[in-house]
Amino acid sequence: MPDSFPLPPRFSSVDEYLSSLAEFYLNPFVQSLAGGVHILNFFLTSPDLFEDTIPEQWVTFFDQADLDDILDFLIFFKQNTSLQPPDSLSIFLSTVHSLSINRSLPDENLQSKPVPPLHSSALCVGMSPKKIHECQYLSSTISDVCSKVATPHVIDLGSGKGYLSRTLAHEYNCSVIAVETVESRTKGAARLDNLYDRKSGKKINSNTEMGVGSLIHIEKFVDSGDLTDIVERAGLSGHKIVLAGLHTCGNLSHHALRSLVDTQEIHAVAVVGCCYNLMTEKDGEKDDVGYPMSRQLQSYSIQLPITARMLACQAPATWTRETRESFFTRHFYRALLQLIFNDRGLIGQSESHILIGSLRKQWYSSFQTYCRGACKRAAETYDAKYDQSRDNPFDIPEDVAMEYHDRLVSKKRRLCILWTLMACTVAPLTEALIHLDRYYFLKENGASEVHVSVVFDQSISARNLMVVGLKS
Repeated sequence: MPDSFPLPPRFSSVDEYLSSLAEFYLNPFVQSLAGGVHILNFFLTSPDLFEDTIPEQWVTFFDQADLDDILDFLIFFKQNTSLQPPDSLSIFLSTVHSLSINRSLPDENLQSKPVPPLHSSALCVGMSPKKIHECQYLSSTISDVCSKVATPHVIDLGSGKGYLSRTLAHEYNCSVIAVETVESRTKGAARLDNLYDRKSGKKINSNTEMGVGSLIHIEKFVDSGDLTDIVERAGLSGHKIVLAGLHTCGNLSHHALRSLVDTQEIHAVAVVGCCYNLMTEKDGEKDDVGYPMSRQLQSYSIQLPITARMLACQAPATWTRETRESFFTRHFYRALLQLIFNDRGLIGQSESHILIGSLRKQWYSSFQTYCRGACKRAAETYDAKYDQSRDNPFDIPEDVAMEYHDRLVSKKRRLCILWTLMACTVAPLTEALIHLDRYYFLKENGASEVHVSVVFDQSISARNLMVVGLKS
């Protein structure tokens, strides 16, 4: 079967697509959205990051039009009669859309078997509707890859609680090695194995000796494509194996793909990646880990800074008005707190931001409440980094937090628009570049077939691109 990639309609070859995408992505304005600005620093420039980043014509339009109409226009390129965007903005968004992979088209290149109805199965115990959907479609595709390779053996890399592993073992009689780093997840998977046995009246073969329909769990941290130790522990030396991964995070996707080259027994890979923010960029020619994997992408010298990789995790088309308002508020609160930290001299030249991370939902009920939760977390580093003889700089009175909020809340609209423009531009293009890199890596390393395809409904599972490679 010929190699395949979900090309946008205007392109007839992958090389042509990469060339056009690279040219647009390296445009200075796109580069500023992809890494030159950080929403965290929105209030640290004068008058604000919005005017510093966006063309003047666009600023005027964004300031005057209805906010929801603007966001729908940016996200869906949907224009109503009341909107009169500048031609340059319409052309820009049209170009972004023409370079974006159509994520809603089903791809039947590798899937030939009917999808198993897991909703009524004991296998769905513990699964969310999203996980059921993912296991249904990915297990069917992996089974098809196993048929092509003529093997029942599968390594499920980053197996978590074993949902995909159990589906493969039960529905398709695969012999599965579930590999997970975190001990609690491995133990949780074993408990779910037992629960499945009780509810189904069946028993998955969990002996250490691999056989048809068997499932064993191995706890191991994987930091390269050499999986020989796992293969030997499973007693599968010399056997053909398919390496599968459902939402393998960050560099784990790279290790999974490299296993086709670095592990003799791996004859095919079928991987759906995620958490691009956890990917690293290569540090020099001798670095085997990180982006770019392929010589082809290296030749274009396209960097993916942390802002671009974080934005690639976004899926604006799946946002609802309710969900987008929630994370707009989170970004606004964090940018506002960054301004307070800056005004208090807490952000030096060597430290551009203080790590807060995500807080529980209740901490976002108001900015004063958010300040209490965020500053409590920030203060955990206080002893190590600040002079204890002075007052705790993270002790922000509620009246001070209220004053900052009331003075700047009118600019939240601009922050929402800038973040949406960044996400709608950078997310689809960066994710396309990541998958082009993986496609070319497999081709450059002798794969007989390479397929990048849409495997899930994006409205259910946002990270829905699968990379498949078969060894010659």
